[in-house]
Amino acid sequence: MERSGLILVLVILFVDIAGESLVYPVIPDLLETISGGSPQQAASLYGWSLAIYAALTLFFAPVWGVLSDRYGRRPMLLLSMVGAMVGNLVTALATSLELYFLGRIIAGATSANMVVINAYLVDVSPPDQRARNFGWIGAIAGIGFVAGPALGGLVGNLGLRAPFWIVAGLSALTFLIALFGLRESLRAEHRRAVRWLEANPFSALAALLRYPLVRSLAWAAMFNGFALSILVAVWIPYCTYRYGFGVTENGFTLALYGLTTVVGQVLVVPWLVPRLGERRVILLGLSVSLASFVAYGLASAPWILLVVLAVSSLGAVDEPALQSFISQNVCDEEQGTVQGALSTLNSLMGVVGPVVGTHLFSRFSGVGVGLELPGAPFFAGALAVGIGLVLAYRVLSRTTG
Repeated sequence: MERSGLILVLVILFVDIAGESLVYPVIPDLLETISGGSPQQAASLYGWSLAIYAALTLFFAPVWGVLSDRYGRRPMLLLSMVGAMVGNLVTALATSLELYFLGRIIAGATSANMVVINAYLVDVSPPDQRARNFGWIGAIAGIGFVAGPALGGLVGNLGLRAPFWIVAGLSALTFLIALFGLRESLRAEHRRAVRWLEANPFSALAALLRYPLVRSLAWAAMFNGFALSILVAVWIPYCTYRYGFGVTENGFTLALYGLTTVVGQVLVVPWLVPRLGERRVILLGLSVSLASFVAYGLASAPWILLVVLAVSSLGAVDEPALQSFISQNVCDEEQGTVQGALSTLNSLMGVVGPVVGTHLFSRFSGVGVGLELPGAPFFAGALAVGIGLVLAYRVLSRTTG
């Protein structure tokens, strides 16, 4: 059961992550078509679309977890796939902004299944194999974010609605596979009544108050997460406007960004931390991210953008090093709670960042703007990373190791 169940939930995870990012390259153009507005107005709508999706994921994640503890993992996973299918079908057929956002709301509310996948993994994995299997989840998520935009850039040429049809079809296929092949992992004796007080995404934040050092570093992580959410939100509108990229180019460059992040976190971190230590790696990663954001905003040609992308893999090392450092300053009984709090902060930035980033892009680009500065969102991201760097330096300079 462990092997077959693990493979199936990894397939579900891949379809979920790849499907979410597969539609990114076409959404700005689709919103421009549906709304009849300018590219800048479509970019602002795109930011709200990402923010709503992230907000629903944030608030529904603990709900899915609580319900899976009561009714089992399998029903929740099946329901999530139905939601993804219906949500993407509604978006594919949308002829108005109301229908478009309805589709995104349905897909976002049912996409918060990572907590159920993690719980399924714990159910079917012996304790000595959980770290390995969680590693697989991280790897599949990274591959999904790389494959999704690349595939979306290709199929987007078939039509702006084609990616949504494909994601809906893949969700339907995985639903059928799971319906007949996925066994329930939660035994009846381990189920418990629904505890709605636990379905609060902010309850874990109180744990940060008990650790002053962790609280300060959490602020640094929050500012960094804010900057990264800006980058993902404005990447496609920015590249379209400044370099004339089409759907294919946008998809592949966004996939390349995902690839550099995976390389930085999977390959560079294990090599760098033993040589420099976690404190220096955190500061190095934030410093490179700061420089990268400035360079993104100043890049006058596509080849410069690609060079910055390649170098930015070093900037991706700060997040895992930061999480590891924080974990060493928290008691064993609260590891999950503190990591959950950090995840909540990051999710919150996924709500705020897209709105702020796309607003800045719309405000400083296009016809009739007082100051033409399309790189403004990246400069705002650089400012946020800079604040995080100062906070991290002040904390880490007072620690040893």
